[in-house]
Amino acid sequence: MTANTGHRLIDREERTRKKPMKILVLGLCRTGTSSISAALRKLGYTPHHMREVFANPWQTPIWHEAINVTLLPPSKRPSNQRSLPPYGREEFDKLLGEYDAVTDLPAAIFVEPLVEAYPDAKVILTLRNYESWERSMQNSIWKLFTWKLFQLVRILNISKFGPLMRMTQAGFEVLNGNSYGGPKSKAGFEAHNDLVRRVVPKDRLLEFGPDFRWEPLCEFLGEEVPKGEYPRLNESKAMQDALVILRLPAQLRFHGP
Repeated sequence: MTANTGHRLIDREERTRKKPMKILVLGLCRTGTSSISAALRKLGYTPHHMREVFANPWQTPIWHEAINVTLLPPSKRPSNQRSLPPYGREEFDKLLGEYDAVTDLPAAIFVEPLVEAYPDAKVILTLRNYESWERSMQNSIWKLFTWKLFQLVRILNISKFGPLMRMTQAGFEVLNGNSYGGPKSKAGFEAHNDLVRRVVPKDRLLEFGPDFRWEPLCEFLGEEVPKGEYPRLNESKAMQDALVILRLPAQLRFHGP
């Protein structure tokens, strides 16, 4: 248990765990995480997904703090967070107490902390070919960091979207040093998957994909196969549409009507 220092945002939260954590989906974003989130909901679970951060803005600064104090070395943290203790079971229970599963960013990058915090949870590593993943990322999330307009939004903190962008960028600093393609990005992608395989016992781990079907998922979870096809959501298309929606208000803010 981490000592309550009173200096972290999470220490002010009084939320508690309401249901046991059962499933950790630790594959990176754009590896079928939206689809498996939908699949888990159909099976009766309550998964956390990046959409939950969008819908609950209070989570953004806390996830950002979690990344800084738990995953980044002190030299890369803000000066006021360099001596703060990392997140553990107590902190994740406050942040994730309403969920019995996690998927997608930002949770997926907390491989060792979450596996240690929830030793009874089953772990799923969603898989995708790296080259396909890179193309998808460059057409979606990484545009947040390469479009100059969004860079200004992030740096100047002129909208509610700025904190979310900075939190996400901190996550990619952990994953690949904010490399948006190329050898360093590929190395980070592969290192993440290798870390999951290394720290999770084989009897707790399902490597899932790129052929996503109900049967292996339900067998691993001990659930009956539901009627209907496995969900196949177009994550990249949804993200691109969201970026267009987000870009317009930013353009109006800078240029006026």
